[in-house]
Amino acid sequence: MKKWLWIVLGSLLLLVVGVVVWLKPKESPPVNPPVIRPLSHPPQVVADQPAPPNLGVGQDSPILPMPDPATFPPVDAAKSMAETREHGDPRTPPLDRTPDREMPTAAELHDPKGYAQYEANQNAKVYKAFVASADKEIPALQSDIDRAKQEGISQEQIKVVEEKVRRIQETRDQLKAQHPELYQ
Repeated sequence: MKKWLWIVLGSLLLLVVGVVVWLKPKESPPVNPPVIRPLSHPPQVVADQPAPPNLGVGQDSPILPMPDPATFPPVDAAKSMAETREHGDPRTPPLDRTPDREMPTAAELHDPKGYAQYEANQNAKVYKAFVASADKEIPALQSDIDRAKQEGISQEQIKVVEEKVRRIQETRDQLKAQHPELYQ
């Protein structure tokens, strides 16, 4: 009988402890008030400018005016996207298509010397295009460098561009020296 008494008393004690823990109010973590730091530079208030008007919903903003509904009628977005996907966007500039590559003929493919000549012709076209582009772009880059110097751009940035121009000139001159027959 003592054994059952101890079991009942232990169970009762666990029940009381459980109820006390369950009914005890939960403590919330302490709330830290937000830290308010002073501004390093107080905002500048100009007395000569009038206060901006209090614009209601749907009114134009002086910075971002709302488009005129007559000029831009409402459009179904899904329909507009489908039309753009099918027909393209008329506002996009035209793509600059590269000309189709000249493919080797069957005779050139079967003759190693003929194919070597085909490759030489393709390389010559690339070299000519590089030299022509370099001759056109180097003066533009030089004017950009001069403008950057006048505007006070850092010397490090200017030196990077000058090095690029020097390397373009060097490559152009090397191509002209190696293939003088292309540039007569």
